[in-house]
Amino acid sequence: MFDLSACHVERNAEQDYELHWRTLEPGHRVSIYMSDDPEYFYRQDSPGTPILSTRGEQALVPNPDKSVRHYFCLRSGQGETAILAERRLPLAGTPNFRDLGGYQTACGRQLKWGKLYRSSKMSRLTDEDLDYVRRLGLTLVCDFRQVLEQELEPTFLGHESSHRIASLPITPGSRTSFMENLHQGIIAVDDASSFMEEMNRDFVASQMPRYCEMFQLILAGDHPTLIHCASGKDRTGFGAALILDVLGVDEESIVEDYLLTNRYLPIEEELKQLSSQFRDESGEVVPEHVLRPLMEVRPDYIHACFEEIRRHFASREHFYESALDLDEDKIARLKDRFLH
Repeated sequence: MFDLSACHVERNAEQDYELHWRTLEPGHRVSIYMSDDPEYFYRQDSPGTPILSTRGEQALVPNPDKSVRHYFCLRSGQGETAILAERRLPLAGTPNFRDLGGYQTACGRQLKWGKLYRSSKMSRLTDEDLDYVRRLGLTLVCDFRQVLEQELEPTFLGHESSHRIASLPITPGSRTSFMENLHQGIIAVDDASSFMEEMNRDFVASQMPRYCEMFQLILAGDHPTLIHCASGKDRTGFGAALILDVLGVDEESIVEDYLLTNRYLPIEEELKQLSSQFRDESGEVVPEHVLRPLMEVRPDYIHACFEEIRRHFASREHFYESALDLDEDKIARLKDRFLH
């Protein structure tokens, strides 16, 4: 009954929840349930007592506690349900912190909310952020930043957080020469776009052992997992795309998730900071439009990854097994753990 692509939750300026959904049969009553337990709606046959019901396709739900995360269940009169949560979590110190839950797979199942997260660096969380993240129950954090990045800005989730931080540094091969050219002022717009596509191809060609290790770490436990890098867009973007792909999400939805970085990352602010760091041979600041392709994510970037996979591997199954060490049994275990 529910069109899951049109079901979403966001906070308004007052931090209350705005729920929107679309049903295939408008006008039927929909009951809304809320919990602060990410597993509650997956464990219970009955979601309990609704907080409200309506025949519309949107609702405003007052936030009873802004320090915790809430999950929602929509239930139609015919018993169909849709489980929802915020895609982006409200953290001041890391603006691109997102939940991978809710996406539908080819077999009709959905990714569970509150199990798999992606973000930018985690070194600047406020005290309120730390308290919020602690309640997420993260037990595995995969850090794709280079070792120097990790040392300069260590990931910190609070002293009381019991989690493992796995260092999985990703170093795309062409990055060094590109940055040297950028410092010399000889990079054009097309060069930057081409570089980003080439960097994404290099993820497939040269960086797969780290992503393989990510999957083996995820398989080793059964608790909420976070993957992150500096901005949470390139190294993390490909890592998230791999997770969604292995779990059976279609490529179009993967690209949509990838592009959400343009919505959540403060790109204009970062462009200004980056532009001031580079000057051409005449001493002029490198224009922001030249640098923009570096700060944005574009469909061509993530498509380059999938094209590289198709170019080097006979099939997706061949890629999973030979590059990620994921056979049918391991993939089935991942799906049992993260889909409902």
